[in-house]
Amino acid sequence: MRFKLLLLTILATGFNAFSQTSFEPGYITFTNGTTTNCLIKNEDWKGGPRNFEYKIDENSEVKIGSVLNVKEFGSSENFKYIAATLPVEQSSDKVGNLTEDRNPIFKEESLFLKVLVEGNASLYYTLKETNNRFFYKMNDGKIEQLIYKRYITSNKEIAKNNRYKQQLATDFVCSKSQNPNFDKLEYKQSSLISSFKNYNACIGSEAVTYKNKDYEYGFNLSLRPGVTFGAASVLKAGDEKINFDSKTGFRIGLEAEYILPFNNGKWAIFIEPTYRNYNAEKEVVYVDFFTIKKTTLITVEYNSVELPIGARYYMFLNKKSALYVNAAVLIDASVLDSKIESSNEDSYDLDIKADAALALGFGFKFKNKYSLEANYHSPRNISNYLNVSSSYQSFSLIAGYNFL
Repeated sequence: MRFKLLLLTILATGFNAFSQTSFEPGYITFTNGTTTNCLIKNEDWKGGPRNFEYKIDENSEVKIGSVLNVKEFGSSENFKYIAATLPVEQSSDKVGNLTEDRNPIFKEESLFLKVLVEGNASLYYTLKETNNRFFYKMNDGKIEQLIYKRYITSNKEIAKNNRYKQQLATDFVCSKSQNPNFDKLEYKQSSLISSFKNYNACIGSEAVTYKNKDYEYGFNLSLRPGVTFGAASVLKAGDEKINFDSKTGFRIGLEAEYILPFNNGKWAIFIEPTYRNYNAEKEVVYVDFFTIKKTTLITVEYNSVELPIGARYYMFLNKKSALYVNAAVLIDASVLDSKIESSNEDSYDLDIKADAALALGFGFKFKNKYSLEANYHSPRNISNYLNVSSSYQSFSLIAGYNFL
């Protein structure tokens, strides 16, 4: 319990102190044509923000920018957003909401578009509910949406309106090389960015690809050894509860982590197959045949491969270091040589089968390479008998090394 209270206190303190997204140097061009250098709260919006926070300097008050007063805003080549009023396709891409109309349904909206590539051929992006929407502009022309829509045919099958392929095939004409085949071009950010970069290079246009360069997205693979402080208890109906002493054990895990590509790399999901062990024993006095007192040595051997699956939130201190918190559902993927047994009382000979538990962690990472973490596992039942209740909980200190 003391470990749990300590960890929760650390989590709350760390989250309150460091969870705020930092302001970074940038600029704003207002609708009246003036441009101002300022500090922008970069939240690495997955789509385009409805509004954003900025301040002129560190000591200034925070102000709000929106499409009503801002023409564009950005920060170096990390990100750039432009305000636009244009027709936006409204159809849902969820299977249950698909219609039988293959034609796009447009509605005029004013919004910020995220600039992905800027050149003679420019690519923009926003998120409409959960649907990706890409837009493009050729030279000094107007911004148009690249049309992609799924719909239901008369045969109740899902079909696709891939008009975006025809749009690009018509506009991406380069005399220096054979024109590309757009049949296999996917309506995805990576595919479209690559296509726009290739076309701009082909026609000799200087192009800027906007990408947040301060944060690394993608996979990490870490080796995570550590020590575990565990305690168990067993209560058989009619007997006194047996509390085993806290014991120090060894754990080692291999964690696969994926940094999600939004919100400045602050969110990640992970899975970590982990071997850990717990071994304890206790001498217990019990009553046999209602009157005879006997002594038995009860031992617990609980060795397993655990499988935590969860999410992590990073709180960056600077470009090299970060605090983080994580939460995971914890299950035993495999129970190894595990049992509860008595030296002379068969009723205490029990198989171990553990329920799921909740894991909460707080850690520090340096250079995205080295980490230290404190991790608490909530109590879980480790037996499956009607007349027996049992519990195991643990607290771990973990060192990590990211080698991928």
